[in-house]
Amino acid sequence: MSPQEFTFKLTVPNDPAGADVVAMVAAHAVHYAGIEAAAGDAFVARVKARALTVLVGGAATHTQAQFVAADGRLTVTLGGHTESELLPA
Repeated sequence: MSPQEFTFKLTVPNDPAGADVVAMVAAHAVHYAGIEAAAGDAFVARVKARALTVLVGGAATHTQAQFVAADGRLTVTLGGHTESELLPA
């Protein structure tokens, strides 16, 4: 595991309150990966907005969130939807 290559997995209930948890883990991933503050904040905001949509509209009781740094990008996948940000060089 390194700031350029890691994977975090999290299962959250399909409840809008879970979006805060997803956003906190995304913020941790941004910090660990060394993404610049403004870009990182914008990324976390996009992830939280996506989480709100997915966790409110999910048919199941839980959704898996996956946070992956690989191939020069930090990607969060939640309910089949992704948000991505470039990693610093």
